[in-house]
Amino acid sequence: MNGEKHEGDQKVNYLPFSHVSTRAIIIRRADGAVLGALHRPGGRYALPGGALDNGEKAEDALVRELDEEGINLIGSDQHWAERLAVDYYSGYNELSLWYLFLVDSVEIIEDDELLDTRWISQTEDLWYPGVRER
Repeated sequence: MNGEKHEGDQKVNYLPFSHVSTRAIIIRRADGAVLGALHRPGGRYALPGGALDNGEKAEDALVRELDEEGINLIGSDQHWAERLAVDYYSGYNELSLWYLFLVDSVEIIEDDELLDTRWISQTEDLWYPGVRER
């Protein structure tokens, strides 16, 4: 995408990002904690999600990513796809699509993609892409 020429009927567009990702901001109703996911040793907790495959819809990509990461949402509301925010992060040259989920809890199925998950209080210094503790 980055620097590639995309021709339409009447104009040429250059996209300022190399890939698109979709992320889940999973908030627990009981206390407002945010689910953080740890993907590699020595890494930081981040929001679950990942890159869209070529031609894939953002919502489908996010459902696939949560499944691949072994995250089952318990008591999730059905309106998450309507709560979308878009952000461009130049550090990764990435366009991020953020979806907000309200859940009662999650069930984590052990898999190879995640080392750990934990609920992080919003009183901690949350930020993305790292979702780190102060």
